[in-house]
Amino acid sequence: MKRRKPRRGGRPKGKAEEKYIGIRTLFSPSKFDTFINDERYSQTLKMALRKEFGENKAETMATMRLGGYIETFKKNLKFTATRQDMKRFFMLVEKNRLDKKFALTKRDATARFFADKKMTPVSNRRPSDYEALLSTRYRPRPGSSVGKVEVKQTGAVATEKQLKQVMKRIFTLMEGSFTPKGKVSKSVKIKK
Repeated sequence: MKRRKPRRGGRPKGKAEEKYIGIRTLFSPSKFDTFINDERYSQTLKMALRKEFGENKAETMATMRLGGYIETFKKNLKFTATRQDMKRFFMLVEKNRLDKKFALTKRDATARFFADKKMTPVSNRRPSDYEALLSTRYRPRPGSSVGKVEVKQTGAVATEKQLKQVMKRIFTLMEGSFTPKGKVSKSVKIKK
């Protein structure tokens, strides 16, 4: 790998670099379909989950828990229909949350989940075809990304809520089904 020559005015770093990659990918409509199987898609998703573009913390946490359900189901564990096992199941779901299990940030984990890629940190490296000419001077313009991207996260909270209700019903399915009907004496008398 060759080291790039230094550029006049330096290089964008951190948020500026992340925004540049994401916005440039979104504004390439003719090539966007080819980016879906590329690292650029995950980079764009990660950028879109920033607070300034419409981050929804409740939806992001629900997405993490949905990933936890999927990871728990993959383990093929055996549970019985008891409250104790229900508590154990939901504890495992929380433990297997995507950000906890794979030691990722919530933005990285959400981007990888929706991109359906291996759970690894999203690269911050600019693709080679996005590189500017060495003669181009870097001039940062604060606020230039405002209004270009708007994200609306929906569906994860409702899906997670319904999945939780289904699992609770499964675990409490047989609860109370063996209680005797009518008046039954619980005291036992021994005859001599």
